[in-house]
Amino acid sequence: MKRDAILKIENVSYRYNDAEDNDYILKNLNYEFEAGKIYAIKGKSGSGKTTLLSLISGLEKEYEGSINFN
Repeated sequence: MKRDAILKIENVSYRYNDAEDNDYILKNLNYEFEAGKIYAIKGKSGSGKTTLLSLISGLEKEYEGSINFN
């Protein structure tokens, strides 16, 4: 993790319980968020924005990969 990174997402993948085996909302997502910066999450409807926020905030617990908050 970068020295000033406060949140790191590594190989995060998510799919709904009733989805097909290979039908992921998020697949192999990697990103580091740095302290003091402002970020925007944008995309089309249904692209996984709210799902990502639910994962980061800990509201959703069932996912692959790791999310580390420092």
